[in-house]
Amino acid sequence: MARHAKVVDPRLRVVRLSIVVVIWAYGLVAGLYALLAGAAKFGCMHGDGGLACRTSGSVLGVVLLVTVAAVVMLVTLASANRSERRVLIIGGVGVAALTACLVAALSLLATA
Repeated sequence: MARHAKVVDPRLRVVRLSIVVVIWAYGLVAGLYALLAGAAKFGCMHGDGGLACRTSGSVLGVVLLVTVAAVVMLVTLASANRSERRVLIIGGVGVAALTACLVAALSLLATA
């Protein structure tokens, strides 16, 4: 006998797609600010002493960018084949993690 694909509940599909779209859009915003924070060193004057103007600030910006990409990828992959409740919990944790990354990137950018 041939195996057939499992029928997915339309409501679950809408919830999963909505969470993934929100995470990707928020990830783009957080990633942009992390990229700007990583490149802030190149806009500083010679005597500026802020964290974003040092090499360690650039490294932190790159780490934030990698973290944002990892969170988006993990939430996208972890939300597949899960119940509606788990998808909402995974999405909430992803939004909280991206919010922390965005706040960190904005704080780093403010030191430039």
